[in-house]
This record gives sequence, C-alpha cells and structure tokens, in this order.
Amino acid sequence: MDRALAPPLEQSLLNRWEPMYRSRLHYLVTWSTRGRKPVLRERHAASLEALIQKTCEEREYALVDMATGLDHVHVLIGLRPAQSISSVIRELKGHASVELLSRHPELRVWLRGNLVWDERYAVETVSSSRIERVRARMRSLHGGGGELARAS
Repeated sequence: MDRALAPPLEQSLLNRWEPMYRSRLHYLVTWSTRGRKPVLRERHAASLEALIQKTCEEREYALVDMATGLDHVHVLIGLRPAQSISSVIRELKGHASVELLSRHPELRVWLRGNLVWDERYAVETVSSSRIERVRARMRSLHGGGGELARAS
C-alpha cells in the first residue's frame, strides 16, 4: 500500500473505537397500560416523563418528545443506526415499570398486579421532514408538555 496516497489520520481518530454517526433514525413508539386501563394521572405522567428522560440521557438516546394519555404513552425518539429499537423499548418500558411501581404503589392496586405495561407496542418510523408535524399532533392530542431537546 502506498502511504502517500492515503490521507493522514489525526491522533484523536486513532483512539476512537466507535464510529461517528451523522444521521439518526427517528421512531414514534406507543405502548399502553395493561388492559388499556386509564390509570395514569398527572403525577404518574410527570414521574414517567422524568424516568424516560433520565434513561435516554444515560443510554444516549435522543428523546425528541413525549406525551402521556390516561392509558398510553407516546415517545418520539432518535437513535443511531447501530441501536436497536426493540432493545430501546425494552429498556424504557422495563425501567419505567419498576420505578413507577416503587414510587406509586397505588398502581399495583389499580392494575391488580405488578405489571404496568401491556406486552405489545407500536413503532412508526418518522422522516426528518415529518418530525415537527408529529410533535404538533402529539401536543394537540395530549396537551403541551415541557420542551425537550431537539434531535439532529
């Protein structure tokens, strides 16, 4: 190999083990409470939003927006191409379920058990040109929450 033809590498790139991504794949994920029971009140929604935001920050997922209804949750999220949406949903639902039940024990009574979420969920891909329309639709259906960080 002729090294004169290869571009020079900067030292900072030599130590990097993870590829850099300039794109994100955006998904609108929806899941519901077990049995679609309308048990999520404002205090539950506030806790849930904080939990999901914390999990996304820890795992480096780009949380674009989130809305909570009485019996379901919508999460608009941006992921790197190497991240699996099914793994992300498993983590979000799992952490949220455990924390919600510990913070709000009344959910155990209302849902008659230790399961908060239904096992099914819906995923819709969202093109970058549709992100603002999806956010507006979520706000119109469930009211405007706090502004979250914009995804690239």
